[in-house]
Amino acid sequence: MNLDAGAPAVPRPYRVLDFTRVLAGPWATQVLGDQGFDVIKVEAPEGDETRSFQPLLTDGPAAGESVYFACTNRNKRSVVIDLKTADGQATARRLARTADVLVENFRPGVLERVGLGDAALRAENPGLVSVAIHAFGDANPDWSGRAGYDLVLQAVGGITTLTGDPPQKAGPSIADLASAQVAVQAVLFGLLDRGRTGLGCRRVISMLDVQHHLLAYYASSWLNAGRSPPHPSNAHPSIAPYNLYRCSDGWLAICCANDPLWEKLRGALDLPADPAWSTIHARVADRDRLDDHIEARLAANPVAYWDALLAAAGVPCGPALSVPDSLAHPLARRITVGPWTFPAPPLPPTSLRPPPRLGEHTAEVLAELDAIEAERASWNFLPPPVVPLARL
Repeated sequence: MNLDAGAPAVPRPYRVLDFTRVLAGPWATQVLGDQGFDVIKVEAPEGDETRSFQPLLTDGPAAGESVYFACTNRNKRSVVIDLKTADGQATARRLARTADVLVENFRPGVLERVGLGDAALRAENPGLVSVAIHAFGDANPDWSGRAGYDLVLQAVGGITTLTGDPPQKAGPSIADLASAQVAVQAVLFGLLDRGRTGLGCRRVISMLDVQHHLLAYYASSWLNAGRSPPHPSNAHPSIAPYNLYRCSDGWLAICCANDPLWEKLRGALDLPADPAWSTIHARVADRDRLDDHIEARLAANPVAYWDALLAAAGVPCGPALSVPDSLAHPLARRITVGPWTFPAPPLPPTSLRPPPRLGEHTAEVLAELDAIEAERASWNFLPPPVVPLARL
């Protein structure tokens, strides 16, 4: 943010007003919280519904708290506000006046009905960057009002039919988690733009758009070449060998995306120099026979044997691990935040605040309002004037 001469020498962290619940929105704001943003999680008196999701811890200092809620709400402060009341709405507007960012994932129109729509809030805080995460966007009235949990979005977005037959969701909630990452991008781009213009903006993330974006080469193949995706499998539509292969005691992923890698694999497995496998296009056309030969060879030994052999030969490969085994991998990193343990986020966190209890910080945050409002009144969000460089 651009501050005038009267501003503090060290400005406060970017302040995020978090009106989100369940997964997509909370995951996005947690990413921001991990990087030092001051995230104020606004909860209804009954709290985010994931606070009651099973399993709950049965002992220790976090007994009775949900592991689901904990995994997506660290590095936040919880404030309880009843948006159905006039006092609650007034308090929320005061909070919005002190915020740099607002993130919400209500259905379209909910915040407008309680006087907290984007236009009203940015009239009082022109620098506010507002990001909404909606299942189907807000442009089509036939769809925009529909609720859309992760499974619904994976189904409508084409993911489930790529994953199995009958349709099968991807294990993790990729509709929520991918939409969260796009929401983080929207926040950061919005703040960058505010640095140039002095003004905030509103961005609406359609989770369906995100799912279609994830289709990547499948979508491009259909839209540009008229080719439907092949029958669901672990194979890659454009590369072979590229699959999960059964060994004597489990499964091994092997990926050869070019001819030199294929030659390394062929040599390591002592496969025949079949002319039908001489190019990547030929191998894709003869994929089934090629995969049969590879599996017949791998069946003789366990995963660990082949993984070590192929890795030494320079072939991209890796065992199909269970979640516990993957989290025990020598490269798996963890962080401990209060009584909780989590996989380390890809970017090292700069904050380590444990997930908040419901309303834990209500008094603290509300007590800050007067001081922050007074402080921000002296801040200037407008960018400095552009001074043309003198011609050399």
